[in-house]
Amino acid sequence: MTDIVKGYAKTSQGQVHYRHIPGNGVPLVMYHRAPATSVSFETMMQLMAGDRPLYAFDMPGFGETFSPKTQPTAGDYARWLLEANDALGLEKFHIFAHHTGTHFSTQMAADHPARVATLMLNGIAYLTAEERATFSKTVRPPATPDAEGAYMAGGFKLIASLLPHFDEKLFHAEMTGMMQSHWVRHFSFNAVWMQDYPATLKRVKCPILATCAEDEVWRFAFERVFEDNPNAKRALLGPAKFFTPELDAPATVAAVRAFLREVEGS
Repeated sequence: MTDIVKGYAKTSQGQVHYRHIPGNGVPLVMYHRAPATSVSFETMMQLMAGDRPLYAFDMPGFGETFSPKTQPTAGDYARWLLEANDALGLEKFHIFAHHTGTHFSTQMAADHPARVATLMLNGIAYLTAEERATFSKTVRPPATPDAEGAYMAGGFKLIASLLPHFDEKLFHAEMTGMMQSHWVRHFSFNAVWMQDYPATLKRVKCPILATCAEDEVWRFAFERVFEDNPNAKRALLGPAKFFTPELDAPATVAAVRAFLREVEGS
């Protein structure tokens, strides 16, 4: 098993925590879903060790990265994450992003086209304004902590309902991520609902790979991606619901490698 090195990159707002496996070539950076952390990419990183430099970041508000003090936009998250890449000397890079990470990385690719070589996305909330408004009502700020610990029950039940099957390590990692981001994770969801994602993706100039678990919550909107972006490549992956990087890592890595071989001509 390859050692995964951990470190911090300094940004204008604070430190961004990351996981890293060295390698040669154009780096691949990874941005996770909420409320997970970069630990969600460890299996993929192990499978891809030796392919190229690999970086998985804790996004602002999650894991060991700084927490925003007020409501950010998708552009704010993208700018902070790009500052972390700058601090590590990553001039140009590929991106693999999952769920919430898809929104901020797509914003980065749209705003800074010279920096992003390719954009690989899993779990894309490709929604209309009306759908965003509807789904925004389903995500509420977490309950206030109480002396008896009852406030944890809602998160416990939510995670249990989202997992396709019980996995003790994955459940614990997700619960830990939820607790770490307790005060600020709703910021990331709000930023997603505020972003016009179809318009943002339309601005991206680099090659795009869109992927989706077959039982993904956003599966109903997956085909829209290709109707609006006919040059995007696609890969429908196996059942994993919200947890493709952890539960379907081999198929995900295979899709990423095939796409990068095609783009890089190797």
